[in-house]
Amino acid sequence: MLKNWSRIALASVLVLTLGAAVANATTARVRSLANVGDYISDDSAVNRWYSTLNSFANQVNAEMGDWTGTDLTDSRGLAWTHAIGDDGSWGTYAIRLNEASLSNLGFWAGNAFFQTHAPQELGPPFPGDLPVGYDSTPINRWDIAGAWEIGEAFAIGVSITESKWFFNDTAVAVESDNSWMTIGVGGTWTNNEDMVLDVLFNYGNAGGETTTGAPAAASTLEWDSGTAFEVAARLFWDWKDYVTLVPVFDYTSSEYSMTLSTPPGPLPTPNGQKTTDFLLGLGLNMDVNQDNMLVFALEWANRKGEFANPAAVAEEVEINILPALRLALESDITSWLTTRIGAAKFIGSIKETTATEVEESPGVPAPVFSPSGFDWFLGCGFNFAEWTVDLELAHETPFGLGFWLTGYDDAWAAGSGHGPVGRISAVYNY
Repeated sequence: MLKNWSRIALASVLVLTLGAAVANATTARVRSLANVGDYISDDSAVNRWYSTLNSFANQVNAEMGDWTGTDLTDSRGLAWTHAIGDDGSWGTYAIRLNEASLSNLGFWAGNAFFQTHAPQELGPPFPGDLPVGYDSTPINRWDIAGAWEIGEAFAIGVSITESKWFFNDTAVAVESDNSWMTIGVGGTWTNNEDMVLDVLFNYGNAGGETTTGAPAAASTLEWDSGTAFEVAARLFWDWKDYVTLVPVFDYTSSEYSMTLSTPPGPLPTPNGQKTTDFLLGLGLNMDVNQDNMLVFALEWANRKGEFANPAAVAEEVEINILPALRLALESDITSWLTTRIGAAKFIGSIKETTATEVEESPGVPAPVFSPSGFDWFLGCGFNFAEWTVDLELAHETPFGLGFWLTGYDDAWAAGSGHGPVGRISAVYNY
């Protein structure tokens, strides 16, 4: 069955034969490897490539860490994945208890270039976002998933996430109702021991209404994003015994509008924007030797934002990344310790069109360019019994190990705001 094949042959095809410490990998591992989640296959893939859930059954996954613009999963969460029937003959199911990040329209992406497509998530230099007070989704109400095998070569998966909040205060005459939902489906096809294809489709719907003031003079803010979707695919091709090539394609589009019933107000009318993302990537996984894996990825990414009210905001903002380079090394030091290091460089430009045109590249003082021109990561993993614990280390960690080891004072006392670990991921297999 595909499940059994995934556990054995797929591990070789995807160059994950680095020992026990790597077999149960996590999102902390993906982040430590310069966010190369689309170019490897591990436990974190189930949040994006839904049909891979069959390959990671009978696990409890825990996540905890800082929320940043390049996070690949929730800041904190706990998930249970379980296969029903012999070898998952009745399917594999996941129940997740987590925070809001997956429900911000749910466009979870292995590549940090993509951010969730909700109005409040676009950030600088994109203007026209929801006003403060409406810019955060609540805790997930639902986050469930299932995957099933179809014959020897096919698997399908489904995921549903939802967040919703309601507020009504008659004393100040404010009533608000907002919701976010994503439905995702995915498929996996294997034609032989040298090739695996994953595909996915996400549909997102978000919107809300807030009424302020007495009925006779009420002001109503309405926003909606009912046309958001994502289509993506990746192909693992075992080019040589020690090299796997992974082409990746991703297209995401979302459009929302905002209206205010009593202009002039805090928002011009009409207000809203359309955002499209496009990415082509090619990854290379190299099994340098039995204990070391090297991952290299070359990407072209483009983001365009078009605004409904160009008189009030920019008419169009476009980010073009050509290329983005990612390089990461994972080393199995012992049977219980794995170390990871990664870096990413973005070479591109941003163009903002209003009455005039402004163009810039990474490195400009006080830039509005996004994403940043350079990212660097450090991590490690520990394997003992049925547990795997992966850590993404803070950038200051090598300089904050104590004065007698580094010659420096405690780096974290300088106000960095956190300790040596930025994210902890843990997996228990049973």
